[in-house]
Amino acid sequence: MSTPIIAFANHKGGTGKSTITLQTAYYLAQRAGIPEGKKILVVDFDPQGNTSTRLTRLDDLEELGGTRTADLFNPDLEEVTPVMTQSGADLIYSLKNDLDLDDIELEDLAVFQHPQVHIRRLAQTGKYAAILLDCPPARSRKLIAALTAATHVIVPVEVSGFARDGLEGLIRSIEIARQINDDIQLTGVIINKYSSRSDRHRREKGRLEDALGDLLLPQNISFRTPIDEANCEAIPIWAMAKGSARTAAKEVKLVCEEIIRRTGIKLVKKSRK
Repeated sequence: MSTPIIAFANHKGGTGKSTITLQTAYYLAQRAGIPEGKKILVVDFDPQGNTSTRLTRLDDLEELGGTRTADLFNPDLEEVTPVMTQSGADLIYSLKNDLDLDDIELEDLAVFQHPQVHIRRLAQTGKYAAILLDCPPARSRKLIAALTAATHVIVPVEVSGFARDGLEGLIRSIEIARQINDDIQLTGVIINKYSSRSDRHRREKGRLEDALGDLLLPQNISFRTPIDEANCEAIPIWAMAKGSARTAAKEVKLVCEEIIRRTGIKLVKKSRK
């Protein structure tokens, strides 16, 4: 498939999954140099809806229209209509604390296959340079649905003693998805919220390097306040004026460029400095 469908996933919450999804979407839509006429699509599988509220810059999405992620689980859905956002990316959204999306867990097991059909059709239109899936932070039918649609999986981790536990659980979910989707590949693991001053962080990073080898991205994202502030303000990190934000923006840029390289997103020009 020529359009990469990239799931950002981890069984463990708080790893920065939505933050990295957002900043990757901003970078691809605004700076990377995707071909003219193509766009980036984000699909928010997380029923908390944080990615959706940030991209739309709206707290109440009830009247937004267009297609919600919960709609993708309907096999009779005839047309998928993403909404446009100020970020430049299109969005299939979740409401804040989306009960309809949460209730997918109560449906027949077969429902998790339906989003794959709808998302793959969007990929085949040629409209999108990449499709980014923000996954829920726990094993669920919603997570399996996202993985079943994905071609690539990127895993943000924190350098804690539980990092490998979350990764091992996610690998089991990928194996379940692979029974239906043999395109899926674990593409990279990103260390997020890293402190080079912490002995514990350095030790745990070394363990991850030994365990994962080249699967671990060489670029880390450090723990920096401007990244959280950019998230809260729903803006790209490079739009922040603080000096430490410039360092954070460089780290995010390097991570995004490595994701582009590993997933084969097609660009027409080099990204801006």
